[in-house]
Amino acid sequence: MEKTVEIQVRFRDLDAYGHVNNAVYMSYLEIARVELIKDLFLQDMAENIQYLLVSVKLDYRQPIRLSDKALVHCEFNDIGKVRFKVLYKVHNGEGKIFAEGYSVHALFNGNTNRPMRLPEEWIARVR
Repeated sequence: MEKTVEIQVRFRDLDAYGHVNNAVYMSYLEIARVELIKDLFLQDMAENIQYLLVSVKLDYRQPIRLSDKALVHCEFNDIGKVRFKVLYKVHNGEGKIFAEGYSVHALFNGNTNRPMRLPEEWIARVR
């Protein structure tokens, strides 16, 4: 399952060098990831199943400037028994790649306050 989301680059996202600050990229990834999860797992969220962020790795390739079109493509990958990855590519839609990376996630049951294994039906929905 995958999703591409267009991000509006805002003036406040820029640093003193005139490009998007490296920390703002994490917000861009989150926007895309939430859209991906929302489409698939709105019911899980209603049942208090939470998607925890475990780690993030992002390699910056080129700066994003205010005038650039920014898209974030994300997809599920490397689905294990308790964790899964979301892969990201931040690009302009015309071959220019701004950043690439992934985040690792786990599910957490907010009703029991415990981590949980990925249910088989969850894995089937993702695939």
